[in-house]
Amino acid sequence: MKLAVLMNQMINEEWFGKMLELEGRIFPVTGNDYLDPEYVRALYKDNQEGLFFCIDWDACKLAGYLTVIFLDESQKERYLNGAHFSTLQNIGMHKGKNILYIYTIAVDEEYRGSACMKLMGKAFAEWLDGKIKDGYEVSEVYAEAVSKEGARSLHRGFGMTPMEDVDEDGRGHYFADDHLEGYIKKCDPARGIG
Repeated sequence: MKLAVLMNQMINEEWFGKMLELEGRIFPVTGNDYLDPEYVRALYKDNQEGLFFCIDWDACKLAGYLTVIFLDESQKERYLNGAHFSTLQNIGMHKGKNILYIYTIAVDEEYRGSACMKLMGKAFAEWLDGKIKDGYEVSEVYAEAVSKEGARSLHRGFGMTPMEDVDEDGRGHYFADDHLEGYIKKCDPARGIG
């Protein structure tokens, strides 16, 4: 198994289609967490930043993906006040303040326990750190856990804090009060971490 990360504009239509297939297996149509493929395509139509795919090159297979989008203040408020995550739109990252939303983290069952999540997380942290150094600011960070595994990733992995609506299994909204600075430092190769 040879795992590597493709990100942003390096992701072509074939890999995006494989992401939609995996999305459909992990979040079935019958569930509340289902996202219509055309909606997902629209999120990245104008801006492919925020896509991190872990590829198993030996099997030519998508092992997992991490996606983020950027919200405006009104979207954030509607969402935190009960709007479903499928109503969000990606406005892209801009110089100055940005509201980052970790949209989806998914790993194919076959690759759980592999380096897949670590590789995607590290690529995301390095990308985000580079953007911050280029004058982009992350003023707020949110996510929603729809499973116990997702809750564990957000809380332990990304260092995010559960909000009031989080249930006993960890499902619900999370925020990063440090704007993911701790996560970026945790993944910093210069410090020998990650």
